[in-house]
Amino acid sequence: MMMVPQKKKKGFEILDARDGIFIKQKMELLEALTGCEGENTYYVYPISKDGDKAGKKLFKCKEKSGCCERQFMSGECRPFQLKIQIPDDEDSGNEPFLLLDRQCACTFYCCNRPEITVNWVEDGKNEYLGKIRDPFNCCNIVLDIHDKNDNIKYKIDGSCCQIGMHCKGPFECCETVDFDLKIPSGDTVAGVQKRSPGCLKAMISDADNFAVHFPAACTKEDKALIMCAVLFLDFRYFEEKQQNQQQQLV
Repeated sequence: MMMVPQKKKKGFEILDARDGIFIKQKMELLEALTGCEGENTYYVYPISKDGDKAGKKLFKCKEKSGCCERQFMSGECRPFQLKIQIPDDEDSGNEPFLLLDRQCACTFYCCNRPEITVNWVEDGKNEYLGKIRDPFNCCNIVLDIHDKNDNIKYKIDGSCCQIGMHCKGPFECCETVDFDLKIPSGDTVAGVQKRSPGCLKAMISDADNFAVHFPAACTKEDKALIMCAVLFLDFRYFEEKQQNQQQQLV
């Protein structure tokens, strides 16, 4: 009996079936040993009921950036691209799904704030989905999630008073950081939690994990933008070298 190969699911089909995801950053051993920032890689998994990763990888997210830019430019201005792909079961290739683009820009307080654009690039497309913007805020970490019509659909908001915001290295192992996912009216509709990768990994690496819960009435496009916003959150606030941590809220 001839086996009929199953049709591979597209990116939006994968996201539409999920009420949450778990984002796990790959620990780079060379980066941990040398201290030189390498290109980041993230894996996206289904999320379990207790907020941990469960099942096979849904997406692979791979950074593309220049070496000098990673070493010497701060998170406010350094450019990069992040390609989100659907892993192939036979490991023979990855199907592109989304492309995040962050152009080099000099940020100074409320001027020229950091942002990334999100494009849908599956099956040869190049369709603009929206952008993630980091507005000026004196205290909390806030990201605005814009749709393709430049309307703010959601906000990620995290208090700077949490212990996990200020713990680094081995002190980070038991701390979490909680973020509210809000609609423009200010009501909280879901949550994002930054989780420690564990004591050993926290000591030698800046790899981070995030548990992401989607709002009940979330479209597949909204889910894609929220996933991209959490990736940008890590780049913007948790990928800085320790000597630059005091600049995070500038």
